Amino acid sequence: DAAAHQHVLDAPARRVISLVPSATETIRALGADDALVGVTDYDDPEWTSGYPSVGGGLDPNLEAVVALRPDAVIRFHGDQDPRTPERLDDLGIRHVAVRPVALADVYETNRIVGELVGRPRVADSLSSAIRRGLDDLRVGIAELPRLRVVYMLGGSPPWVSGPDTYISEILALVGGDNVFADLTAPYQAVSPEELRSRAIDVVLVANAGAYDSTLTPGARVEVIGDALQVPGPDVVADARAVAEIIHQRPVR
Repeated sequence: DAAAHQHVLDAPARRVISLVPSATETIRALGADDALVGVTDYDDPEWTSGYPSVGGGLDPNLEAVVALRPDAVIRFHGDQDPRTPERLDDLGIRHVAVRPVALADVYETNRIVGELVGRPRVADSLSSAIRRGLDDLRVGIAELPRLRVVYMLGGSPPWVSGPDTYISEILALVGGDNVFADLTAPYQAVSPEELRSRAIDVVLVANAGAYDSTLTPGARVEVIGDALQVPGPDVVADARAVAEIIHQRPVR
């Protein structure tokens, strides 16, 4: 996606709509809130409630987008929403794409958004701080025992996080071995029998109602909220929170 790797404007964008919640958080982390003019229904309402929403991040309401007169839109990279880039092109609205899928994408999003809003040095500093924080966290948990962990997304049969996901990356970083790292897809439904066949120390769920704990007798079930949902600038704090939940102790 060439748009993700270009300078989109000759000058920093002053009116930005973010269709990607992790990019919205990055704008805030860069101190560029004053450039933000529109968000989605899926952004953190605690601080974005004062901004107009253009609906969903995928296939947003283009009339609402146009009404906000953006000079740039941050959209999702990939083919899950082929219409939006074409329609933005037709409207003459510049856009960049970010892909919030893996830990490396956090740094790339910082770079792209930093260039867009004219804060590349701040973006570099943010990425450096994240790297340092994650390195410190690795050191902090290095002596702790590794635990066998499964991340449940809910559903019936239940879906789990497999290999090559942000969730798996962070679990590995904080001392958790994903018991479903051998699956053939990043996310997959597994049978109750498959769950019972794995030796599991800790089950992580986003919310208490998302999982039937009788499927994993003997495993400790922990509710972690949305800490592993979005690769964004809060990754260090999120990873530390997950580490403390997994290991049941403070982590420096």
